[in-house]
Amino acid sequence: MDVQEAKTLFRGPMVSVATPFTDDLELDLEALQTNIRFMIDRGMKTGRGVLLVAAAGGEFPMLSMEERKEVIRASVGAANGEIPVAASIQFVGTREVVEIAQYAHQVGAALGQLSAPYYYRAPDGDIYEYFRTVSEQSDLPIMIYSHAGEGAAMGPDTIERLTEIPNIVALKWAASWPGQLTEGLYRFADRLAIVDNSNMFVWPHMLGAVSFITHQSNFWPEYPLGIWDLLEQKKYVEAKDEMARFLWPWLKWVRKVTRETEGEGPFIKVAMEAVGLRAGPARPPACPVSAELRSEIEQLLVQVGAPTA
Repeated sequence: MDVQEAKTLFRGPMVSVATPFTDDLELDLEALQTNIRFMIDRGMKTGRGVLLVAAAGGEFPMLSMEERKEVIRASVGAANGEIPVAASIQFVGTREVVEIAQYAHQVGAALGQLSAPYYYRAPDGDIYEYFRTVSEQSDLPIMIYSHAGEGAAMGPDTIERLTEIPNIVALKWAASWPGQLTEGLYRFADRLAIVDNSNMFVWPHMLGAVSFITHQSNFWPEYPLGIWDLLEQKKYVEAKDEMARFLWPWLKWVRKVTRETEGEGPFIKVAMEAVGLRAGPARPPACPVSAELRSEIEQLLVQVGAPTA
């Protein structure tokens, strides 16, 4: 896959898909597939969306290797070729990353999300060998993921070297300060399909990003798609106004939730349940979201006119 193909395929809102669990905390693959069909039926498709599964929004640190494989397989099946499926292949060890990358490619995933090894802070040489080995031992196209968690942040110079590796076609990009965000977009937008992970949307799109990360598509697919359409039409003021209508209040609410409990699963799943979708609990050690914050998001969704499932 070349970069132009990647920019065409991995375009539009990239939703970090929640992993539903039953009340006894087992995988609920039926609910997962139903929720994916909900997003497709509401407008997400190739060129206007990507499903990112078994990632942070899908509570991947709480999944076993076999559960991650089951989630990827079930998601590809539900997508039915109508929308590309990207899979988190992150792990602390190279052998396990190769294993899940090979499996994801075998069952039909279109892209693998890979960060630097986390927990230990890896030097650039280790990061390069990690990505190179995965590329050599799997045919799965790779999206570089730079983020601040547990030493997995990578600067533009590190990413520059990684672009030399075959199979690397995309970059999920955020930065700790606006200048570095801009530098990464400027340096790599011609060479990689850039997925904005900054929640800024407008500026990254102006500099060549072809996608942005969203959680809202899990429960309101039309909302990120509406913002995406405005960006593609270069209606940047209107896009900013639409972000102010719900995205910014949503992020303010999310910050409250993350002060109560850990991870992304809890806040995504509360919103999903508020519109009538089956998501189940987040896996411990994440705790249930308080009744007060559940009520707050329910009221906000009604206020902004979010449709029910």
